[in-house]
Amino acid sequence: MVALAFCLGSSFAQAPADATSAAAAPADPAAGSMSFLTPFFLGGALGFGSGTGVGTERGLGLRQIEPMIGLWYPGLGFLRVGYGFFDFEEDSEKGEDYKVEHSDFDVEVGLHLLGLFYVVGNYSRARDLSDMGDVSWNEWGAGFGSIINIFAKTMLFADVSYRWVLEHYDPFLDKDVSGSRIQLNLGFAAMIF
Repeated sequence: MVALAFCLGSSFAQAPADATSAAAAPADPAAGSMSFLTPFFLGGALGFGSGTGVGTERGLGLRQIEPMIGLWYPGLGFLRVGYGFFDFEEDSEKGEDYKVEHSDFDVEVGLHLLGLFYVVGNYSRARDLSDMGDVSWNEWGAGFGSIINIFAKTMLFADVSYRWVLEHYDPFLDKDVSGSRIQLNLGFAAMIF
């Protein structure tokens, strides 16, 4: 899914051959070779980190695959909106395995501070669906990251954020849980116009 979005985004983001694209180049040299007509982007990310709902021991690993869209002004800031998803198996207290469908609706706002480096704040509405029970919770986060410009209108990004997981009921533990976790996002963004 992420690879398909990358291919589509790259095909939309190819630079026109005329001289108008050079005139649209950003004046900030920190933005690199990015030149675009609009700040809209299509992209995706892989989210790695510690246990999703904090209540159970899920260890470290892939936590979501997240297509995203938004506005990104390299050198200034961005607004990213994404819908992440990932399925996994969970052991209950009774020793049975249950398939869990995890999803996240993410809104992230970033501000570039030192050229390609940025700080980011995020809000996530997370949900786990399973035969044991369904649960939803909110997460707030803050972190930092950087971009690497590739091609004319495509970039890679990596950011790390500390997430505060608000209190919610965990049906696998049969109690209310809350806490914090770390998440690393590795992704790409392609400017579209």
